[in-house]
Amino acid sequence: MVSGRRGEKRQEQQAFALKGTMPAITMLCLKTANVSAVERQLADHISQMPHFFLHLPILLDLAELGDEPVDLGALAGLLRKHNLVPIAVRNPTDAQRERAVAAGLGVLRTPLTRSSRQAGPAEGSTPTPGPVAVGPAPDRSGPGAAAAGPARRPRDAAPPPDAAGEPPPAGLTVRQPVRSGQVIYVPHGDLVVLSPVSSGAELIANDNIHVYAPLRGRAMAGAHNNADASIFCMSLEAEFVSIAGRYLMADEIPDEHRGKPARISVQNDGLVVTRL
Repeated sequence: MVSGRRGEKRQEQQAFALKGTMPAITMLCLKTANVSAVERQLADHISQMPHFFLHLPILLDLAELGDEPVDLGALAGLLRKHNLVPIAVRNPTDAQRERAVAAGLGVLRTPLTRSSRQAGPAEGSTPTPGPVAVGPAPDRSGPGAAAAGPARRPRDAAPPPDAAGEPPPAGLTVRQPVRSGQVIYVPHGDLVVLSPVSSGAELIANDNIHVYAPLRGRAMAGAHNNADASIFCMSLEAEFVSIAGRYLMADEIPDEHRGKPARISVQNDGLVVTRL
C-alpha cells in the first residue's frame, strides 16, 4: 500500500514552477504624496491613450518622497479604478514598506531599496531602464508618464520649454538600440530611431515616429490627439501601434506588411498600413 501511494505521488503533475523574470513594467515615480494630484494627471494621460494603459502593471517608485507619508491604499485603489494593476513598490522607507504590505502590494527588493535613515536614492545609483513616472507636473516628460519621457530612467526625452518662452526642441533622434522595458517620449516634434526597437520597448511622440530599423515593441504617435501623425518603420514587427487613440494590436496587422517597410496612418477614423 505504501509503495502504491509513493508511485501515485511520483506521477502527480507539477502544479507550478518559480522562475525569475524581468518583464516590461511601467514605473510610476511619485513626486508628491497628494493622491488627488496624482489622479488628475493620471486621468489626463489615460484619456490620451486609453488602450495603451488598459490593465498595465504598475510599479510605484517612492524614492523622491523621502520620509513623507503616502496613503498607498488610496493610491492602489485609484490605480485599479482606472484599470491599472498596482503590483509593488520600490525604494520604500520602513514605514512606507509597512503601508505597502497593508495595501496588498509587494516590495521590490533591489539595490535601490532604502532604509528609514536613507530617504533619498542611493548615492551613485541609476534608474532601471524603462519605467514610467507620474507626478504633479502637467508635462509627461516629467511619464510623469509611463513615462513617457526620456526622463527618470535612461531616456532621451526633450525637456519642456523654459519660463522664458523659448520654443520647444524640435523632436529627438535616438541612435542606440531601444531595449525591452525602455520608454522614450517626445512631447514636441518627431521621434527618429536609427537602431532596432526591441519587444517590450515603447516609443511615444506627439508627432511622427520614424524607425530606420526593425520595430518590435510598441509605437504611439500623435499622443495628444494629432491624427495627422504617422508611424514609419523599415521592418514592421510591432506588438502594438497607435495614432491619436486609434490602435492595432499585433494580430490585427495584415500579414502582407509584417517584416516589411511600412507606414501606419489614420484614414476614415481608423488605422491603415501601407507599404513604403
